[in-house]
Amino acid sequence: MKRLISLSIAAMFALSLMAEAIPANFYSPIDGTQDSVLKSELSLLVRGGERYEYGTNQYHSTNNPPEWMAGDLKAYGTWQALPSTDMHPDGIVWDMYSNSVRYYPNKRGDSGCSINIEHCLPKSWWGGEVNNAYKDLYHLNPSDQRANSQKSNYPPGHVVKGDKFDNGSFRMDSKAKSQYGFICFEPSEEYRGDFARAYFYIATAYEDFTWVSGTTPFDAALAMDNDSYLEFKPWLIEVLLDWHRADPVSDKEICRADRISDIQHNRNPFIDYPELVEYIWGNKKGQAVDLAALQCTYKADACPDPIIPTPDPQQYDTIINLPATSKTNILAISGAIGASVNSGVATNAYSGNSSCVMGTSSTDGEISFTGIQLTDTAVLAFRASPYNSATSMQLDIYLNDGSTPFHTINVTVEQETRNEVRYRLTVPKETTSIRIVSVGGSTSKRACMQELYLLSPKKDTTPIATPEVEKETATKVLRDGQLVIMRNNEMFTLQGQRIQ
Repeated sequence: MKRLISLSIAAMFALSLMAEAIPANFYSPIDGTQDSVLKSELSLLVRGGERYEYGTNQYHSTNNPPEWMAGDLKAYGTWQALPSTDMHPDGIVWDMYSNSVRYYPNKRGDSGCSINIEHCLPKSWWGGEVNNAYKDLYHLNPSDQRANSQKSNYPPGHVVKGDKFDNGSFRMDSKAKSQYGFICFEPSEEYRGDFARAYFYIATAYEDFTWVSGTTPFDAALAMDNDSYLEFKPWLIEVLLDWHRADPVSDKEICRADRISDIQHNRNPFIDYPELVEYIWGNKKGQAVDLAALQCTYKADACPDPIIPTPDPQQYDTIINLPATSKTNILAISGAIGASVNSGVATNAYSGNSSCVMGTSSTDGEISFTGIQLTDTAVLAFRASPYNSATSMQLDIYLNDGSTPFHTINVTVEQETRNEVRYRLTVPKETTSIRIVSVGGSTSKRACMQELYLLSPKKDTTPIATPEVEKETATKVLRDGQLVIMRNNEMFTLQGQRIQ
């Protein structure tokens, strides 16, 4: 699929795209302060606001819960925020833990296959209490499930060998190779400052936390001090300062902070004023802040406006429509077409119910559709990827109860990268059944199915009136298994993303 070059409007369904301006004089209380007083003043400024509940489709946190009804757009959980806060301009999940290409399953931002919401600073370090820090988007990111599992509750560090884990983006040293004597992780260079400023934020916003000892597998007492000023052990301060200085605040980070501010109505001061890090932990300790002399990174236009194309009549009828392929959704198909799954198909246990895992250690995973009755050729379009623990993926597609695959897809995982790919197959007329098999026999071959459609050309060729926009016309067509809108020789996704 060609690359997209404009921010998706999918998140508009739940979240405003207008950046919330920093309130006038918001940071004025820190002017003239220093060291621990500065940090405590910042804590009072940023610890408040609101939080979405952790997870999917949860109610909004507020002092008066009855004000938020189930139908209210703010009744969503943290997953619903991520299409606004963590999506590349080309529509791909912005994952700082891997190079894998993945997409959010739908415009509400439900969880997808092999993606977690990861606490950048491990929740176990404060005991795992489900408090505001647990739900704070400033240190919650979509993360590759495999990398997240390896990261566990280990700390940041300067990685030497990457012998424990290395997916080309996120690396970890084993205890034997680590210069610290314990396992540590390191993201790619372009994200190290993002991680550092998230750690500084949590240690400031929640400076009254008691950091627990004896956590496993990593003991938080090796990284944290119960000191409401510095919080971190000296070695960790050194790592975080190195990352903060080497990777300055980027436009991506500014945009993300603005989107979070729209939701939580609080700020990360170390993104707005990066130099504040030096006044608390770095080379300006002991100096009073002169706020007027500091550079603020805030930009009202940090996030680009969406492109909204004019809709047009569909060129295809949707025979099967599964934008989310959980077992429940597949089995809910009713009418002339019957749908079934075997015991080798499971809803993705790691990441919610918007996708399904096909294949087990002993059973092929099968999704079947019967009673189709095609009178013309159709298009089978779906999105799939190797599962998070798989080293390969094999999908066999059978038609009309045949014993020989009509088409086979083979994918080999390289360096822990498991891309979601959109596939498009032409299905001949007179097809009555379709069976999709993920070859099992071992966990190394599991596939993860994200979405699936069967599309046929419309029979009614009578022109349908469409809104005219500056004498441009729009046509909905299928490209590489994805419905797109063509307008004036430009291509857009159905969600409004321009395709280059």
